[in-house]
Amino acid sequence: MSICVCGHTSKHWILSLKRIRSKILIVTQVLLLMGIHVAEAQSLATWTAHTSFGNATDLTVTTSHVWVTTTGGVYSVEQSTGTISRFTVVDGLAEVGASAVEADEARSQIWIGYGDGLLDRLDAQTGEIRTFRDIERADQFSSRGINKILVRGDSLFIATVFGIVVFDPIRNEVRDSYTRLGSLPAATSVEDILIESDVMGELTIWAATEEGVVRAPLDGSNLQDPGSWSIERIASSFNPVEVYSLAQLAGSLYAGTAEDIYGRSASGQYVKLGLTNRQVNHMSASADHIVASAEFTVVVVRPTGSSSAHSVTDMPFPVSTRLDSAGNLWVVDANVGLGTGPVPAEGSGNAVMNSIFLPSGPADGLFSRISIGSEGDVWLSGVNAPNTGFYHLDTQGEWTNYSTLTRAELEGKGAFVHVHAGAEGAWAGSEGAGVVQVDVDDQLTLYNQFNSSLEPQTGSPDFITVGGLHEDNLGNLWVTTRASGKPLHLRTSEGTWTGFSPKIGQGLFSSSNAYGPIYVDSFDEKWIVVQNERDLKRNKGLMVLDTGIPENPSDDEFRYFDVQGGSGQGLPSVSINTITEDRDGLIWIGTDSGPAFFINTGIVARDASAIAIWPQWADRSRGTFMLFGLTIHDIAVDPAGRLWFATDDGAWLVESVEGGYEVVHHFTVDNSPIFSDEVLAVGVDDKSGEVYFSTDRGLASFASDAIAPQSEATELTVFPNPVRLSGDAHPSIFIEGLVPSTSIRIVTAAGNLVRRLDARGGRIRWDGRDEYGNLVSSGVYLVIAVGQNDEGTGYGKVAIIR
Repeated sequence: MSICVCGHTSKHWILSLKRIRSKILIVTQVLLLMGIHVAEAQSLATWTAHTSFGNATDLTVTTSHVWVTTTGGVYSVEQSTGTISRFTVVDGLAEVGASAVEADEARSQIWIGYGDGLLDRLDAQTGEIRTFRDIERADQFSSRGINKILVRGDSLFIATVFGIVVFDPIRNEVRDSYTRLGSLPAATSVEDILIESDVMGELTIWAATEEGVVRAPLDGSNLQDPGSWSIERIASSFNPVEVYSLAQLAGSLYAGTAEDIYGRSASGQYVKLGLTNRQVNHMSASADHIVASAEFTVVVVRPTGSSSAHSVTDMPFPVSTRLDSAGNLWVVDANVGLGTGPVPAEGSGNAVMNSIFLPSGPADGLFSRISIGSEGDVWLSGVNAPNTGFYHLDTQGEWTNYSTLTRAELEGKGAFVHVHAGAEGAWAGSEGAGVVQVDVDDQLTLYNQFNSSLEPQTGSPDFITVGGLHEDNLGNLWVTTRASGKPLHLRTSEGTWTGFSPKIGQGLFSSSNAYGPIYVDSFDEKWIVVQNERDLKRNKGLMVLDTGIPENPSDDEFRYFDVQGGSGQGLPSVSINTITEDRDGLIWIGTDSGPAFFINTGIVARDASAIAIWPQWADRSRGTFMLFGLTIHDIAVDPAGRLWFATDDGAWLVESVEGGYEVVHHFTVDNSPIFSDEVLAVGVDDKSGEVYFSTDRGLASFASDAIAPQSEATELTVFPNPVRLSGDAHPSIFIEGLVPSTSIRIVTAAGNLVRRLDARGGRIRWDGRDEYGNLVSSGVYLVIAVGQNDEGTGYGKVAIIR
């Protein structure tokens, strides 16, 4: 739609605009008289990405910026100022984990490719992103990933795992594809593309493949014909060498291979340069140099034919290199970030980076557990891999990474897969290194067999495998371990450690010494997942333990649940992943076959009649049992008493209603910016309402409409305020300052009822509609919130402008 700015249409439009402005001015004056601040000082952004930008995959350089793709998103660095800009799925990227990037500077566009064939176009001036799915939809090929992108004129030449795709950036469509290259098998992967003249001066497409270099004349009559392509194999010990990158300098072609760089002679023979024995994934050329990246090394080739290899100071794992228009070298490292410095001279030793750039964020992108402190700081554990650490996001948005690379106390230690935000600091448990305490002053203390009751696995001198950890109501820490003589440990708040032998009875034996995740409920009963001592990857049951006097095991009582139930009772599966308690005193169990709950009487450990119950849907069109059959990785409770479930089918928010439970949200990759449907962990910040989701592709958070309630009614906060509506809008108007259970009435200035709402928790969302589903008219509305348990009445105002 366009608006003419001449004649009658222009006058009519200007008069309409004046009326609108006059209307806003009148309402604004009314707001000021009624004490309502008209600036939109508060807002509620919906989604935030918390991805790692440390694991880079590619880079490209324009006149003003350097662009880097990573497993967590894309970032740019303005060369003149060093200003960093970040782009993630929340900003419109197709997904996390970009594999290739190239700049079309003539059109101010950045093209980004992904491992599944998705292609993004990012406008470098506005930040607008558009996704193209043509390659991803080519389902005649089992794999459709993008390896490299080459911009030439009005075409994008895209190297994919099934051949070459030519994309038209003007018409935004695939123009051609070449999937049969000479005698190579159909759909051979192309790792890189170069368009340069051959020795005869003919413009040629050069393609890097696992069988060698493939070429064809650019203006060939039919490049879909395999006969148009010639293969030049590079032999090493009579076997073809895989080629991963291409560049040309001073009329000579160079190929980066699985073992070194080869130069092509005028006769078409390839000569090994002898610079590295590592794979050369990326090469780029200017008029003066070729720069290339290999593991541990940056390689420089000069027009004279001389070449040299250099380590990069403080950047041990370079993955891509480029030269800018001023001849500066840019290197991106797999872990450290983006660096720039001069091209090293031959014989000069290491390449030195004058500056290194990396967006703030966690060092790694995958997290196994989330624990949130009382002030809203977030602690995350890593995955079970060497050197992985644990991570802290403070309330100011700053990250701290705790790993063997960042803290001397953790040198040689990793796989911190358990984390708990305690009363004072945090605790992290490792698959092999024991327990680490982080106190409020950021001091680390490592607990192992030398200063605690923790014991190594039987047959191992120092390998302590922690199964879980959790604090009780008195600030004592309970720790479980696996494959040692004492699988349960208590560290009192005074610092005294005690270890306990395995519980025996009800199907448990002295050999049942593999305890997994532990949860301490509001009655201080310990809910412990028991694992198979012969196969620690399998769980075999749930123990509920009442420790009585904690240091005295003789007064302990327990029940052990190791039988799969059915028909709505018993455990849906004995493979248990998570345990938590809701605000109504139900203990929720997440299993590989759905959730169940126990009614927490405080005596489950000695109650022979206690049994797990399967929750049911209120709307039976969904089936009978809620989330039955889904793997429940984690469960969290929000301030409104609702339940978040992290599943292999996205994130679910459900609430209790008459007759069962109903869905509030179900976030998947199809309807939200969440990175993956495989949600591994979930955590809720009661103070802000932020909900954190750890997926198998990174961490994202969602600003929910539930925060911790007030203890008594106070003046309400309503935002945004004023609210401007147009057409069939779908506003989110948030009312804060509520008590745990509140009845809300929204009325006009004349006292006429507009809408009734009931809230649990400190915040609720109003959609700007009346009892009949219609958007309300312009005006000032009074919000009246009455505590349902005699907490008093709170008041607020909101202005609507339509």
